[in-house]
Amino acid sequence: MTTSPAIRQRPIVAVIGTTGVGKSNLAVALAQSLQPPDFPSTSNTTSSTSSLRYPAVVLSADSMQLYKGLDVVTNKMTQEEMGGVEHWGLSMVSPGEGGSWEVGKWCNEADNKIATLPEDTLPIICGGTHYFIQHYLFPPPELSFDRPSSAKGKSPMNDLRWTPPGPRPKIPENLNAEQIHLLDSFWTPTPKWPSSVIPDDIETSSEPSCSRPRRPTVTEDAQLLALHQLLCALDPKEGGRWHWRDGRKVRRGLERWWERGGPIEAPETLYEKLKDGVYPQGRKARFRTLIFWVYEPLEYLRPRLDKRVEKMVENGLLREIVELRDIAKRIYGTTEATDHTEGIFQSIGYKEFASLSLPQSNPTTDPAYALALERTKLSTHQYAKSQLKWVKKQLLPAVKEARSLGGEVEVYVVNGGEKGIDPALKVLKAFMAGEALPRAEDVGHPDTSSILEILDDLSESKVPDTAERQDLNARKDCEACSSPGRPYSLSLKEWDAHVKSRFHKRNVNPIKRNKEEWIAQQRASGEAKRAERDRLKEELSALNQQQQQQPQE
Repeated sequence: MTTSPAIRQRPIVAVIGTTGVGKSNLAVALAQSLQPPDFPSTSNTTSSTSSLRYPAVVLSADSMQLYKGLDVVTNKMTQEEMGGVEHWGLSMVSPGEGGSWEVGKWCNEADNKIATLPEDTLPIICGGTHYFIQHYLFPPPELSFDRPSSAKGKSPMNDLRWTPPGPRPKIPENLNAEQIHLLDSFWTPTPKWPSSVIPDDIETSSEPSCSRPRRPTVTEDAQLLALHQLLCALDPKEGGRWHWRDGRKVRRGLERWWERGGPIEAPETLYEKLKDGVYPQGRKARFRTLIFWVYEPLEYLRPRLDKRVEKMVENGLLREIVELRDIAKRIYGTTEATDHTEGIFQSIGYKEFASLSLPQSNPTTDPAYALALERTKLSTHQYAKSQLKWVKKQLLPAVKEARSLGGEVEVYVVNGGEKGIDPALKVLKAFMAGEALPRAEDVGHPDTSSILEILDDLSESKVPDTAERQDLNARKDCEACSSPGRPYSLSLKEWDAHVKSRFHKRNVNPIKRNKEEWIAQQRASGEAKRAERDRLKEELSALNQQQQQQPQE
């Protein structure tokens, strides 16, 4: 992404953290704290404060809140909760229309928005899609955020999906005709699958989409495997990163292959290291950056998340699920064909309530309701856990690398709720005034030292780029543990432990590999032993009878 020097030096604030921790409330409080002396007090304003202008704009970094409507399932703030602060990035596109808002699209649109803001207006990025925030603030140099614009006149179905940005790149000579057909059609509603893939049976049942099993069927496995084999043929190192059942990553790998014009060709040395071990290229900070990490331990956050899910149901979640199902039918033809890895259909709650027949007069009495509610709560817990993992494993290392390349990036950990607002406001005031900032350990969350310990780690600071991740995340199939149509895939890090496992050793045994043959042989062995025992018993019985029949001397 190209930016002007003026924008690059601009101050920016980011508010990050898990879902339900209070990020949006903090972002609004930060924006409101910047009001000029003659600005009307918030206590004297009504909920309709759109005519007022705070010298800050909140940019929502939430991949689900981009969509219009569906305010409950996407957990959007109300106008009253926005407190008169301008929010960008909410309700930008209708579900199934407007193309794919992936990281490149969001970053370019956010860049365009910030470029229109006066110099005295502070951009505050806030949201749980940390992938957006990280790549906007610290973009990897080898990636381009530019995405092809959607062609005009396409149907909503095609508009939702990725389409090739240009002619097909040069393909390897070893690609067979069926793989070429799949390459030319994998993004369409009806890919041309190889002959080994059995077409799905047409479902005529009027039951809700919940009747479809969640576990991939044999046919779905065959389709996933065909896509993975295609990626491995086009770009072996990229294909080697992903499990063949990780369909979303595999498909995105195929898309990247097309966008790049072929596989990644890493030079012998990706970066020339300086004498002090710092890389001259890398994830540089585009702005003078202040990050507030709103943090609560998961054990304290889970009960709050459960209550929020229950509140969502009270506020109309089931009604919006019905609306989403209608959108899915319009786009995909049936709810069964819905791609839960695309757009708004990834929203937590939609697929979890798939087993509940809707609409109905009293859905809470349906036996499927309680299970669906628990699934939604569990998915929310898992999402919060994955967000926490991303910040620790991806975003903080990116901050560390940006600092090592001279970037001015400060990170503060604050509590959720009212407790975290005052410390954040004091830090923001000093940041905007260009004053010396307090140590992160001295303000905010009491566990800051341990939470941010990676930033003080003196080991290598570079975040692996795409080519290096291909090596770090390389996988291998175990032939001994694989079955026809189902390769047993595991990472190279797991390989040594796997070959020592009982599972692997049993499968390495040529007899035990074929389970049915092994069972038959065990039964035959048991029957042979039993027959031998019977024979010995008969011989012993005959001998006893012989002895009894002999005349006594």
